Amino acid sequence: MTVPHAARRRPSGRYDEPSLVGQQVLAVLLGVMFIGLLVAVFFALYSRFVGQEDVRGRVISFDVQSDSLVVIDVEASKAAGGKAYCVIRARGEDGAEVGRDVAVLDAVGTDERVTRGDFRLSTTSRAVTGELAQCTDQPLTRADVS
Repeated sequence: MTVPHAARRRPSGRYDEPSLVGQQVLAVLLGVMFIGLLVAVFFALYSRFVGQEDVRGRVISFDVQSDSLVVIDVEASKAAGGKAYCVIRARGEDGAEVGRDVAVLDAVGTDERVTRGDFRLSTTSRAVTGELAQCTDQPLTRADVS
């Protein structure tokens, strides 16, 4: 005669109960990792949508006018009342930088959220591209980017 599964029992005192310590440690570690992931996502979203707004710029167009001149059309998005300074540069055919300067888009801090301007960049040799290296709300001078 067979005994149903529910009726089978280990003889008392013969076997140790299985340890759950490994499972508990794993559960705690996974819980801590999950909370850390939630905190990281929260801070990323907070800084993206609620935190301080950075100045973001882009090159609209560039025109290589001669072996020593590039005109770069730059646009920057900023907070209302914020300032906008961008570092523009030109690169030669070999990829080397042939010109660099500061483009002051908004030194006063107007209420406009988007500002734009054309900038003449002198180069040491013929450029093939005009680029934007960085934008910031902190005042920049030529000495800062040399």
